[in-house]
Amino acid sequence: IENVVTSFAPRPKKAWWQSENGVEHVSIQLDLEAEFHFTHLIMTFKTFRPAAMLVERSADFGRTWKVYRYFAYDCPASFPHIPHGPPRRIDDVVCESRYSDIEPSTEGEVIYRVLDPAIPIQDPYSPAIQRLNLDWEQEERNLQGRAAGKLQFWGSHPVLPGAPGCTYQAQLVLAHTQANCTATCMGVEPPQLRTAQPSHVQPRACERNHAQLWANTPCCCDCNEHSQRCHFDMAVFLATGNTSGAVCDGCQHNTMGRRCHLCKPFYYKDPTKDLRDPMVCRACDCDPEGSLDGGLCDGADDPARGLIAGQCRCKEHVAGPRCDRCKPGFFGLSTENPRGCQRCHCDPRGTVADGSRCDPVSGECFCKRLVTGRNCNQCLPEHWGLSHDLQGCRPCDCDVGGARNNLCAMETGQCQCRSHVMGRRCEQVEPGFYRINLDHYTYEAEDARLHQGSVVEREPPVDHPPSWTGTGFARMLEGGWVEFHVSDVPFSTEYDVVIRYEPQHPEAWQEVRLRVLRPSPVSASSPCGNTIPADDQL
Repeated sequence: IENVVTSFAPRPKKAWWQSENGVEHVSIQLDLEAEFHFTHLIMTFKTFRPAAMLVERSADFGRTWKVYRYFAYDCPASFPHIPHGPPRRIDDVVCESRYSDIEPSTEGEVIYRVLDPAIPIQDPYSPAIQRLNLDWEQEERNLQGRAAGKLQFWGSHPVLPGAPGCTYQAQLVLAHTQANCTATCMGVEPPQLRTAQPSHVQPRACERNHAQLWANTPCCCDCNEHSQRCHFDMAVFLATGNTSGAVCDGCQHNTMGRRCHLCKPFYYKDPTKDLRDPMVCRACDCDPEGSLDGGLCDGADDPARGLIAGQCRCKEHVAGPRCDRCKPGFFGLSTENPRGCQRCHCDPRGTVADGSRCDPVSGECFCKRLVTGRNCNQCLPEHWGLSHDLQGCRPCDCDVGGARNNLCAMETGQCQCRSHVMGRRCEQVEPGFYRINLDHYTYEAEDARLHQGSVVEREPPVDHPPSWTGTGFARMLEGGWVEFHVSDVPFSTEYDVVIRYEPQHPEAWQEVRLRVLRPSPVSASSPCGNTIPADDQL
């Protein structure tokens, strides 16, 4: 046996065998090294019991193996050619499901008995049974179980006088079991049970009498009012430290377990209800797109193991009690996706706050003010330099005269320059060329007629050229107007009208209207003879 985990404590439950993660078809093989009278096999599991396993034995040092019993949660699926259900004869090889449930999740047991007490045997010491026992119980050398757990065996001990063939431990257990059930359930000690155990009484007969006593004594059943029937199980009695061997039958109200104290798979215990309430087990309500295991949920609260009653088993990238929403940083919940949702693809330079988040449905990222694109990886038009800055990008700020427009390359910020102009902003003239002032005729707003406006004078900066001409600005309110008087145009030709302004808010003006007021009608023979009234409304 490999992979033994232990705390080196003297108690057996502090050491266990552990299989490798994700590896199936593992096995434990024990060499008993002596001849044993094999009666019981009890395997206690540190975590969940296997969904499928089998127990084999070999009498020729592992050369050949014979199956004792199959165990599976779904026998037809795991062992399709093996009969399932309780054995009818003591030599039947069948598949059982009662020890393969998902609950309990810790210290669950798988129990195999060579002579099942449910199968009537007139004389367990008859020659026919002894021959069968020789085939099944003698010459045991190796026992292999395909499971992850701790295997416990009873060794051979001196036989009590008067009970041939029965081991010392088994005889003690049977005697103690009868006394215990008689005292607690009956309230009296029936003389026939005390006196009807002479030295020739067989242990199997004692066990049948014991089981019959439990079946006829309803007070022994503790089924939390979900069943009125139970039976005695010797293995359960031993596993509980000889305190109770009762196993409830036919649990109702979607309950299960030895005392009908657990909810069936796909149901969970309502923490607001008493365990005896008929409605204590509620159906799991899991979203099929984001949940695993067909909609299975945690059966009960267990803070130590991080379990919450009703919490569905979510796919890797899904969250919520019902597994109905994507985790932060993921989007697009889908049944076809084995992980439930796909990761957001947001550029951290262009997204606000946590750069990994996006809309959980569409997957669109939350962009900064000057950033655009589904993944927030592009600057808005007329901006460049995607970065971790608060705004995300910077304005192109192309020179009005030297650039063809205000568009620039997003990576470098290079504007589209006119001929013989250079520089990122197209603000420099190539060597061997010169430029005239763009503002050939300039009219200052502070000298114009103002309606709903005021003049604001401003001192020019000392470290760089000012962005204005004249003495300052005319501060205009919404709805106001400025009237410029143009009196020095030397001749009729095409002119460009350029209005320069600096808004006090980051946003540009939504609407600016410009009207040209002519002193007289335009002569048809002038260069402006083809002008129409609409041309004077800009």
